[in-house]
Amino acid sequence: MTELTTKFAGVNVGQEYYLSDWFELDEEHLRQFSYSTYLDPEHVDLTISKNNPYGPNLVDGFWMVSMLLYFNFKYGRRESDQEYGFNYGLNRVRFTAPLILGERIRVRSTIKDIRRRGDGVLVTTENVMEVEGKDKPCMIAELLLLRLTAD
Repeated sequence: MTELTTKFAGVNVGQEYYLSDWFELDEEHLRQFSYSTYLDPEHVDLTISKNNPYGPNLVDGFWMVSMLLYFNFKYGRRESDQEYGFNYGLNRVRFTAPLILGERIRVRSTIKDIRRRGDGVLVTTENVMEVEGKDKPCMIAELLLLRLTAD
């Protein structure tokens, strides 16, 4: 059984965990993401991707999900320097608007739930990926992180 707690790294449930700086994906990293996920002409037929109305510069939703790791490492707070963590899962992910190469994004992360789990703490955050100059975010995702202490 898990025990509900109200605070992690000095942040209460319902409060903002972090707001990142603006970030712009460059073409080289987008190509590397496509290559590392085998989304290249050598491995698959990309006709369906080329036919989309946004063209080849449409950023894949799974790239957006993968960037939660970057934003959490760069902006997420820790309880101590002895802490480490595991990606525990995702409760809900929605890609709510297209993201096009060259647009800048940032993540607004809010703590949604905190529960003691075994020797650690399971932290659920709601992460809204905003696009600069647009009213609608491109992604909303609930991320679960299991945080443990080395001792």
